[in-house]
Amino acid sequence: MFYDDINITKRKTITDGAKYDFFIYDLLSLEKKYSNGEFGKGDTVISKIKDYKMLDDETGEMIEVKLRCSRKIDDAMEGIDPNASKDIFKKCLKELEKKGLVKV
Repeated sequence: MFYDDINITKRKTITDGAKYDFFIYDLLSLEKKYSNGEFGKGDTVISKIKDYKMLDDETGEMIEVKLRCSRKIDDAMEGIDPNASKDIFKKCLKELEKKGLVKV
């Protein structure tokens, strides 16, 4: 299930001789939406949060989802006052859970 407001990319790799597939969710549009433009732009990073999976339509398996977010929100979540940025990030995750993301 794909949505226009979120960029979902499937990556297929081989790690240590074993097949390793994963999705990358680009959260920039959701960050921008929930922060009124404060976040969701500029450089991006892969979030440290790795406890989500999503159903792969091709294989029928649940595979790992990596979350690409703005460097600005990632830095703010570890900064002096992380509460506002963490709230925005949680809203983004709740939106993704409505669209098929599963917390494991």
